[in-house]
Amino acid sequence: MITLFSTPEVLEVAGGGARFVAGLTPIAVTAALCGPAATCACAPGDNLAIHRLLEQAPAGSVLVVDAGGRTDCGHFGELAGMDAENREIQGLVIAGAVRDGGALAVLGFPVFHGGFAPVSCVKERVGSVNEPVTIAGVEIAPGDQVIADSDAILVVAAADWPAVAVDAQAIRDSENALRTKLLQGERLSEFLDLPE
Repeated sequence: MITLFSTPEVLEVAGGGARFVAGLTPIAVTAALCGPAATCACAPGDNLAIHRLLEQAPAGSVLVVDAGGRTDCGHFGELAGMDAENREIQGLVIAGAVRDGGALAVLGFPVFHGGFAPVSCVKERVGSVNEPVTIAGVEIAPGDQVIADSDAILVVAAADWPAVAVDAQAIRDSENALRTKLLQGERLSEFLDLPE
């Protein structure tokens, strides 16, 4: 079972071990994902690499796509989103434009993107699949953990993730206990070590 940790939970325990990917936007404010990266890099104006990645990415993974930041064509759209959902992919992080934005939002497939473009890409050159990619100056290797929501996009090295996940779960358990108390009408200030 996949636990959908939030970026605040992860950042609190990972600290400098969590790298920020800046400059991308969630398709909806509720979009959120958490899973190991399955990576590809697109040739300019070409999305064949994404289709190859969709064929290979394991269930539970997050598609991480370096499309060179291009916004002149939509590299991923509604039909690809439906295919990804059928394959139990957790979502998409793409340095480049997507299309069918409204349909993707309604579909509920989490997408973090660099813009919208209605023009389709060609499908001629593969680029690279399952090799490290760099997005917004952050190198992301296959298997690195990607956590994204409306607050941020974070990457944690695969080797560090098991320990981070244990600590993030402890944060979640503690905050869930606090939520229960707040629902019962107790005051937040009673549980915080606030200065006098």
